Amino acid sequence: MFCKNIDVGMQLYRELDGSAIMLNDHSAFRDDAMPFAGLRESGLGVGGIPYTMHDMQIDKMLVIKSG
Repeated sequence: MFCKNIDVGMQLYRELDGSAIMLNDHSAFRDDAMPFAGLRESGLGVGGIPYTMHDMQIDKMLVIKSG
């Protein structure tokens, strides 16, 4: 999104429902830690190295009661 007034840009940022908003920059900007892809019904989840690593892990729990 491009705008001259930073207050307008910040207001739009707060109102937009997106995983990454670029203010006065284009979508070719990339950082490995930043999320990308759709949110909720608009994609298969959020991508990016830390997000993908979390999605590939399996949480397990073991409960044992011993006499």
